[in-house]
Amino acid sequence: MGLSKAYLVAYNTACLLGWGGALLLAILSLCDSGGDLTKVWGAAGVPLRAAQWAMLLEIVHALTGMVRSPVLTVIMQVSSRIGLLVVLLLAPALEASWPVGMMAISWSLAEVVRYAFYVNCLLGPGGQTGSLYPIFWLRYSAFAILYPSGISGEVLTLIGALSDETFKAAFDGWAIVALKFVLVMYIPASPFMYLNMVGNRKSAFKKRFAKPPPPPVGVEFPTDDKGGRSTSGVGKTVIATAIAATGVADAKASAERCAKERNWRFGYSAHIERLVRLSCESPEAACASAAAGLDWMYANMLFYSADKKLTGSVGETLDKIQASFHTGLIRGGGEARQGYRVPYDAGWHPTSPRPPPADKPLTGAALKAQALKWAEKGVIEPDAAAALCWTSDYFDGGGSLKDVYVVMIGAGSAMGPFPKLLEMGATVVAIDIPGNWGKGARATSSLWRRLCTTAKNSPGSLVFPLSKPQSEYANEEEMYQGAGCDLMKQPAEIANWLCEWQKTIPSTAKVIIGNYTYLDGELHVKLALCSDYCIKRLRAARPSTGVAFLCTPTDIHVCTDASDQAARANYGSGFGSFGLEKLAHFLSGGKFLIPNFNAPVVTREGKQVKYVDGIALAQGPNYALAKRMQHWRAMLEFQAGAVVSSMVAPSTATLSVLHNKSFAWVYGGMPYFKYEIFKQDTTNAVMAAMLMHDILNKDSPKNPANKAKHHIENPIELFSTQAVHGGLWRSPYKVDSIGEVSALIYFASLAKPYLLFFSAAAVAWSLY
Repeated sequence: MGLSKAYLVAYNTACLLGWGGALLLAILSLCDSGGDLTKVWGAAGVPLRAAQWAMLLEIVHALTGMVRSPVLTVIMQVSSRIGLLVVLLLAPALEASWPVGMMAISWSLAEVVRYAFYVNCLLGPGGQTGSLYPIFWLRYSAFAILYPSGISGEVLTLIGALSDETFKAAFDGWAIVALKFVLVMYIPASPFMYLNMVGNRKSAFKKRFAKPPPPPVGVEFPTDDKGGRSTSGVGKTVIATAIAATGVADAKASAERCAKERNWRFGYSAHIERLVRLSCESPEAACASAAAGLDWMYANMLFYSADKKLTGSVGETLDKIQASFHTGLIRGGGEARQGYRVPYDAGWHPTSPRPPPADKPLTGAALKAQALKWAEKGVIEPDAAAALCWTSDYFDGGGSLKDVYVVMIGAGSAMGPFPKLLEMGATVVAIDIPGNWGKGARATSSLWRRLCTTAKNSPGSLVFPLSKPQSEYANEEEMYQGAGCDLMKQPAEIANWLCEWQKTIPSTAKVIIGNYTYLDGELHVKLALCSDYCIKRLRAARPSTGVAFLCTPTDIHVCTDASDQAARANYGSGFGSFGLEKLAHFLSGGKFLIPNFNAPVVTREGKQVKYVDGIALAQGPNYALAKRMQHWRAMLEFQAGAVVSSMVAPSTATLSVLHNKSFAWVYGGMPYFKYEIFKQDTTNAVMAAMLMHDILNKDSPKNPANKAKHHIENPIELFSTQAVHGGLWRSPYKVDSIGEVSALIYFASLAKPYLLFFSAAAVAWSLY
């Protein structure tokens, strides 16, 4: 047992004894007085106060990561209780009231159950799932009665204090003002606390009674010493390995700190930032870390074949698989359009949520003017505007993509360039989920129906994997069901098929392979590794193949000197003109409105490399690792001579994002901080234009032949070019520090007509 665990056992046991003593005294009081609640506090108050004040340590536990509890929830729970103790100190006459007695019994019952559960989890086998069922059931069920009774006792106690003369005189009458504010806060806080426990109950019961997982098939995380598959352990180890591989000063110590990180879920970003800083010091450091990180993943992630004949590391196992797919082909019959079109009618906002009109796209001079306007506003970087203008001119001059082949891993992605590539005449090699998954309205054959229909109506062509020869399908619907592949279970078969397919096209054809996949959590890491395997195999079979990724803006990227200077200049505008930004930053404990610039990295040649930390902690370490793996592959292939079309895409109002209302609220306030949230159709067209530019323009900064021209001395600087970041790089504050404030700004904009009235009413009532 470690020191931390021993401390938690001692703390929780002491609290259990304290609350147990208070509960025993309360019960004895009720028995002696015939159930008189007014006697309870007098009997149980001493141990209850001691146990409750001790709960202040739980805020420290949450803040330090000693326990995995939401800090805000813990603060709300503990501070509300402490506030009640202070009220009783200022109004001791209330101690002999029945609401206080009801409150004391509710608290004691709830805490005895809670601390008994914690002690059981700490000392018993298997954590929560191994706790004694009666204790487990009480922990996640008793709140249904004890929360309402406890909250009712608290509210009635506070209402009683409003008429207590001693309390009225406290702090020159300001105690009453504070008490009224607290009573108002109970209105939103009480449902929040109750619903939080409802959610916890649902999650706990689901986890305890979950069916055992099926035998592993496909790519899996390695097992740990406890028999589980820890994604945190993998994340820490691979990032630590990459840090150590940079070989620069402090690399070893930084790697050790990373490996010892105890709260990876919330501490991962600091180590990824350290990795980026060390990688910036030299191209050798960047490439060594990238190679070490990917090598570790191939050597330690596991693969289980569906027939159970092959099991082992991804690196050793996949190359043994010889199976492949048949090839489907659809040639489009649509007419080629001259000119490049970008649907646009302003950025997304809750007040303007509809897609831009398809019949009024930007094209030609209007498109180029908008590109320059975006650059002037700091929404995209100037070289991104230049690339968009180049693409517009290319197609206005009659250019096409007839000799371009784009392998899209995740062809059906909402953020992918699939429709624009076909519209401009490219051949798309589509890799996506099997068409025989799901049934009815959710059948995945509808995905392939959409992709094939889009191809038929375009001047381009579609190539895709099939489970049997295309000629053997009775009709198109049957073909849709036979199309597709399972990337996480069939990466070798996909790679084999791609290597066979590339032999059928001209040696002069322009081929590029891009990863556009996304799934939540650990699945994203698995997808990233399987996609990487396909990219690596196709690059080896056809060295002229380019590579493409869409970089998320919520990551750590090397940025331009100009964007760094703009972020520094913008810091101090808006809130800052009144000094409010620093006040908000201070009052939030440094959480809100953090400056969006960092100390530059000085390379061994003396060059200053600027970077922007856009990581959003809520996305989690698995998301960050998957994106880091994409960066590693991009850097290695760029250094090896491949065109790598990898640039930052903007925050986009996709359906999956807007499904979460809180994101929509945050997006609604972000324009205040110099952001533009792009609509999906606009992002698709703009990022497709960036990709086309990099494929077609020999002078692109994504072509390693132009390193010197674009001042790219280190492959990690690749990501500083052609960024369409939506304003994130030039915003004064880090994106992860403006979420709550952005939502408040959005709601304030809705409430403008009512703010003055309610503010005046609230002040008047508080002072009455």
